Amino acid sequence: MTLTSVLQTVQGIVMANLNFSSRTTPEIILKTFSQYCSYVRKGKDIVQEPSESLGANTWLVVFCDEINLPENDAYGTQRVIMFMRQLVEQGGYWRDDNTWIKINRIQFVGACNPPTDAGRVVMSSRFLRHAPLILVDFPEKDSLLQIYGTFNGGMMKLFPNLKGETSALTNAMVELYCEAKAKFTPDMQPQYFYSPRELSRWVRGIYEAIVDTDALTREELVRVWAHEALRLFHDRLVDNEERVLCEEMVDNIARSHFAGVDHHKALARPLLYSSWMSKDTRRVGRDELKSFLAARLSVFYEEELDVPLVIFDEVLDHILRIDRVLRQPMGHCLLVGDSGAGKTVLSKFVSWMNGLSIFQIKAHSKYDLDDFNEDLRSVMRRVGIEGEKICFIFDESNALGSGFLEAMNALLASGEIPGLFEGDDYTALINSFRDSQHRNGMIVDSEEELWRRFTGIVQRNLHVVFTMNPSGGEWKNRSTTSPALFNRCVVDWFGTWSPRALGEVGKEFTMTLDMGDAEIAGASWGIGDGKVIMDEVSSIFQGNTAHGLRHAIVAALVDIHKTSKNTAAECAMASSTASRTYVSPRDFLALIHNFVSSVRKMREQIEDQQLHVNAGLGKLRQTQDNVADLKVALGAKKIELRQKEELANQKLQQMVSDQNEAEKRKGEAEKTSNDVARQSEAIAARKEQAQRELDEAEPALKAAQIAVKGIKKRDLDEIRNLLRPPPNVRATLECVAIMLGESNLEWTHVRKLLGKSDFIPSILDFAAATLTPKQVKHVTSDYLDGNDDLTFEAVMRSSKACGPLYKWAESQVKYSTVFNRVRPLRDEVERLEVEAETAMTRKTVLEADVKQLQDSIGQYKADYATLIRDVESLKGEMKVVTKKVDRAESLINSLSKESERWSKSSEGFEHELKNLIGDGLLMAAFLTYSGFFDFKARLTLMKRWRNMIDVLDIEFRPDLSMVEVLSKASDRLHWQSEGLPSDSLSIENGVILDHCVRFPLIIDPSGHAIDFVMNKFKDEKIQKTSFLDNSFMKTLAGAVRFGTALLVENVENIDPVLNPLLNKEIQRTGGRSLVRIGTEDVDYSPKFKIILTTKNPAARLTPDICSRVTLINFTVTPASLQSQSLSLILKMDKPEIEEQRINLLKLQGEQQIKLRELEEQMLSKISAVEGNILDDDRVVDGMEYLMKEGGQVEEQIANSATIMKKVQQAIGQYEPLAELCKQLYVLLVSFRDISFLYEFSAHAFMKTLESAQAKVVSKDSGGDRLADIKHSLFVEVAARFGRAFAVEDKMVFAMLLSKIFGCVEELPDTNLSVEVISEFITNAFGDGFPWQGRGLNDLSNVAANEITAAHPLLLCSAPGHDVSGRIDVMARTQNKELASVAMGSAEGFATAERMVMTASKRGTWVLLKNCHLCTEWLEHTLVKKIQGLGSMANSNFRLFITSEISPNLPTALLRMCDMIVAEAPSGIKASLTRFTSNISIERYSSPIRNRLYLLLGWTHAVIQERLRYIPTGWSEAYEFTEADALHALDVVDALLDDTSDGKQSTDPELLPWDAIRTTLCKGIFGGRITKDSDQKILDNLVSGLFVPSCFDVNFKLIEGDDAPCLPDGTSMNECLAWISSLSEYTPPTWIGLAGSAETARSESIAKSVIAKVDKVEKIMSSE
Repeated sequence: MTLTSVLQTVQGIVMANLNFSSRTTPEIILKTFSQYCSYVRKGKDIVQEPSESLGANTWLVVFCDEINLPENDAYGTQRVIMFMRQLVEQGGYWRDDNTWIKINRIQFVGACNPPTDAGRVVMSSRFLRHAPLILVDFPEKDSLLQIYGTFNGGMMKLFPNLKGETSALTNAMVELYCEAKAKFTPDMQPQYFYSPRELSRWVRGIYEAIVDTDALTREELVRVWAHEALRLFHDRLVDNEERVLCEEMVDNIARSHFAGVDHHKALARPLLYSSWMSKDTRRVGRDELKSFLAARLSVFYEEELDVPLVIFDEVLDHILRIDRVLRQPMGHCLLVGDSGAGKTVLSKFVSWMNGLSIFQIKAHSKYDLDDFNEDLRSVMRRVGIEGEKICFIFDESNALGSGFLEAMNALLASGEIPGLFEGDDYTALINSFRDSQHRNGMIVDSEEELWRRFTGIVQRNLHVVFTMNPSGGEWKNRSTTSPALFNRCVVDWFGTWSPRALGEVGKEFTMTLDMGDAEIAGASWGIGDGKVIMDEVSSIFQGNTAHGLRHAIVAALVDIHKTSKNTAAECAMASSTASRTYVSPRDFLALIHNFVSSVRKMREQIEDQQLHVNAGLGKLRQTQDNVADLKVALGAKKIELRQKEELANQKLQQMVSDQNEAEKRKGEAEKTSNDVARQSEAIAARKEQAQRELDEAEPALKAAQIAVKGIKKRDLDEIRNLLRPPPNVRATLECVAIMLGESNLEWTHVRKLLGKSDFIPSILDFAAATLTPKQVKHVTSDYLDGNDDLTFEAVMRSSKACGPLYKWAESQVKYSTVFNRVRPLRDEVERLEVEAETAMTRKTVLEADVKQLQDSIGQYKADYATLIRDVESLKGEMKVVTKKVDRAESLINSLSKESERWSKSSEGFEHELKNLIGDGLLMAAFLTYSGFFDFKARLTLMKRWRNMIDVLDIEFRPDLSMVEVLSKASDRLHWQSEGLPSDSLSIENGVILDHCVRFPLIIDPSGHAIDFVMNKFKDEKIQKTSFLDNSFMKTLAGAVRFGTALLVENVENIDPVLNPLLNKEIQRTGGRSLVRIGTEDVDYSPKFKIILTTKNPAARLTPDICSRVTLINFTVTPASLQSQSLSLILKMDKPEIEEQRINLLKLQGEQQIKLRELEEQMLSKISAVEGNILDDDRVVDGMEYLMKEGGQVEEQIANSATIMKKVQQAIGQYEPLAELCKQLYVLLVSFRDISFLYEFSAHAFMKTLESAQAKVVSKDSGGDRLADIKHSLFVEVAARFGRAFAVEDKMVFAMLLSKIFGCVEELPDTNLSVEVISEFITNAFGDGFPWQGRGLNDLSNVAANEITAAHPLLLCSAPGHDVSGRIDVMARTQNKELASVAMGSAEGFATAERMVMTASKRGTWVLLKNCHLCTEWLEHTLVKKIQGLGSMANSNFRLFITSEISPNLPTALLRMCDMIVAEAPSGIKASLTRFTSNISIERYSSPIRNRLYLLLGWTHAVIQERLRYIPTGWSEAYEFTEADALHALDVVDALLDDTSDGKQSTDPELLPWDAIRTTLCKGIFGGRITKDSDQKILDNLVSGLFVPSCFDVNFKLIEGDDAPCLPDGTSMNECLAWISSLSEYTPPTWIGLAGSAETARSESIAKSVIAKVDKVEKIMSSE
């Protein structure tokens, strides 16, 4: 401050303030130059100097605050400092267009903390030599007293009665400052940094509190002093003990310095001041302030944000603290606390109360520094030009890059950001600001003055509120990287909610909850061990509520939260934990919500069930009573029936007597009637006979008549005109004439007859009865009989008219013959008819007599029927009653089991209601906190929760199943049909997913849960997307607007655009519900659902993410893997049994559900009956039907159980194999503790199991096949996973495999070595067992059969050992198209992405090299790209990744890939071969150099080989690499070139041996050595080799009989041939060790192997 004040008063200079941070780069200097300077050409030079608008000959002073904060780069250089050094030394810099720019009239001034402070970097002396250093320490105590005594004296002039308190006030302030500074240091917490700035704030705070006060007492002065002291020193403290200590310090110092003051009154807590309830700042009470704020909050909810707040004491304190800061000029806050603690909401509320506009950046995944700068420009224009007062709320999650904090750091420090306004932006800003000032009556022409005034307004009216979470790991770095956050901001430590705060919130939200029968008047809870838990929240319960049930509930909620938080921390500390969660106040709010909703839902369900059951039981009891009444009534009916039957019998006897007489008379009448009937029958028979004969002849007669009728007159005229007709025509006409009664048969007479007009009618009307027998005989004998020429056909041929006449004559003759024959019969009929008439008359008389008798009998019958009806009515009634009683008794007997069960349920309802609160607590805890943890941790949590609830004396059901109580069996069965795995963990997760309050984030390595979710929400039109989708924002907005479901994949870091959605920050405007998505407000549908998912089980979830979502972890457990393994084995080996098993399990579930539904239907049907059940046959029929169906279902269940038993017997032989699978998986998971590299997924294991089973060729179903599968499984596990281990760990893995395999042989206790362990493994599995892994030597097989398009091959190697060449060779051999790229640069990232996407479609191969250089890209881009490919990738696509072994490799990548750990072959020969392969052929041009190269290779090989013998070879594992040897080549070449001056020297004596030895010993190799003993070994090695005699024939590389000699020749081929002739095995003596070193090394490795085996076994036993 002093420096800047002085500089600002100096004429002729313009000062640019820069605030450095750890990420400051030279760009900030260039941006400053761009803003204040312009380019001027002077001669040939281009000069950059302050712009003329700043004044002629003006100097630019760049003030660099915190100049020693920029961190060193990879080369140990502060880039920005070195750039400033260049500007000072060289007077310029190179511009982007390679133009040298000189600088003129530019001066640098810096300020910083001592380099010993945290986060500071020692600046280079090459820079400091140009700058004089001045140490300005904090003022001493005496100086502080003098400085602030002056300030206080001026302030006390406002109140003459308090002038005497100036000294006391100053002494108290300084003493408290000194004590706080000494007690609370930055070593404890980064915000415990105190400077005299605190005293200045203190004075200003007191002044602002009292300036508008008319009168001030000494007590009130002390109270204000204490209030401001607590705000400065107390509010930033973390621990409660520290806060208590600080308050005691304030009280003690006040008592010691302020005499004659009522300290009890002055220091009485709480110390609350506010200006909201009055025009000036005044003391307020908690209750009145709470009431005021509650009223204002209701308006805030309607106008701004619908997020309910509970105004408990801590919230009230934080509201006033934020208000105090925002009312001050340049007031900035740093709010530090857990996510969900209320930092942002309270800041918005206080800003709204004070009339400040609220600004937050609308961050999203593509939001970058340019967008941020544009937002900053907009905010600064609004504040500086438009005069708007703004509160800028900036959360650390919004810092999407280092430049964000860099800009905020500069804004806090100086009110400006270098380079923010440039060019046209700067000009427009200045012009707009000038116009604004003119409107306000200010006339300023200087741009410098305008800019200074603009930044001054921004500093005064822009308030920045930083919100940060201390749990994420970045907190302590912020103070060192961005000190302005602490220097310029008032720190308010929210931390997490204290037990009291949690209790107040819990009390508020459970206040209206119905406790029911659980709350017993006069009872106490939490007695004994529970008192400690109750005491944590006892301060908020007073009077009758203390130690009551509500007190216990709130205490339980607080302890559940505390226990869950501690458990999360414990799990995070476990070495086997891949990821962790953070518990925040948002979880506590979710816990309360779940508790209240669970209790209410359960109470409604229980009371509803109780109502139904009690109604049903009541109806059953009523039915039993009705049956008893019916039995009594039935007895009375039997007596009445007996009496009626006796009366009926008497009447019947009387009726029978009269009936006999009537029957006698009736018999006579019937006899007469029978006679008449017989006569009638005889007459009818005779008539019928006669008529039948006549009917036979009549058709021919009628046919003839018809034919005659058809004769035409002209035909008759034709015949009549014949003088001599044909004989048969004449004969025919004569017959007709005879029959018509003509006696004259002359032709002439016949012709006349034909001419008569009535000839035809007479024929038609002729009656056959008129023919006499004589006529018939005449016609028959004379004409018809015996005359063959007289036929119908003949006559017809002769004459068409005579044919019909002949036919008539013939038929009449026949008819007449029949008529005459039946005449006697007709006469007899006439006689009989006369007799019948006589008999009928007699019958009529008899019938009249009979009728008279029948009337008499009818009366008798009517009387008898009346009696019979009465009897039958009684019998019917008795039958109905009997049937009703029988059905009722049958129904009651059938429902006896149900009745007994319902009775027990009815009794249990009271028990359930009594346990409802405890059960609700457990359900809420399970739903809120269990989702992230594995099954074992869930059991631990549940046990702790139960113990705590038990200690508090809250009743609960010990056998309560979370799955059963929170879901229906039908729901679970439906979930499984939708793809939810059937293991316990997955079912629990399904329950949590169904009830979660916050949107879920699912951790799903296998992908099964994602498939389940897609099926579950299929009807809600669920869509799948990810943050990488270009249309993500559009898809999200559509889902929010239309209320559909959205699944977002690959979520590890949440796009900030989701924060308003996850927080459910819904704004109510004009009846619409809106939520902010990016830059627009979108209508929010309450049906909207978003499900976030990640396949990475090791995802690093931030506290912010954990607080906003419900975490649900579907990571495979050993138990679920066992189940999956059994299913896979059966599916491949016994598919029919597996299918039957699956169907049976489904059927059993459906049957159980059906049985329960039937029982519920029975209960509903009975309880719904109005009146008597027995009166409603439909109800009884329905009940009988339900009982019958229930019996059938029970029978089906029994049959299913029988079948399942048989299926289980068949499956049983495979269960040991599934148990082995579980053990193998646990073994693989346990290796995570051995090395970060050993990450194996359940998917990889299942693929191995599938491959192992597919390779078994035997078809037997007995034990032999199972043994073959077991052996094949172990072979595949060893081959596929063994290649991922280092050499030593391969033995560990193989030994543990042997134990799981069932090997009973034990290792010897003594003389353990690598050879012994290898032999043990061979004996356990036999020769050929691939425990070394199927690795580089089987690379083609691995690429073809063991990896897929979605699972790359990762080849990890030690530094310097590159195996990418093996991939190249394999691709060439197989004619595969291979695209490769070396990673490490941004260009490589883009190329790699393009290659992967193209190859995945075309089915080609991609090789990514050196991926250890881009681990962040691997994690955030490549992993998600591969996961996104899924089944869409071409099956021929293969991705190969090479990397050095690095702990920075993403866990998600390790789990996704099949891995080969490629260790460099050991031995001198192998090392020399690798070394020479890296030397280009062109280098082998000089014999001298060739010999030195060979010596250098030998030296490097010995150095590397000795690393295998630590601590004998070297005392520690130095990082010698191939790069060292290659660098040594260059050094040797350079030394030789310097010595020979470009000439080829052939004299070994003239070589620079000392320089070579010194460089190798002290620089290249020796630079890595830290121990003197190791340095001596290196010196001896190099000194013995690099000597002139190395060019002698038979020069021995080491001493000893078996020492190798250098080759005689020095050509490249001779050197390579010599290397090839070396032994593969390197004796220890070759590297300068004793012969026993190999044995010692072997024993050392063996001990390490055994130690690791023990370690892994302990881990496995704990799983």
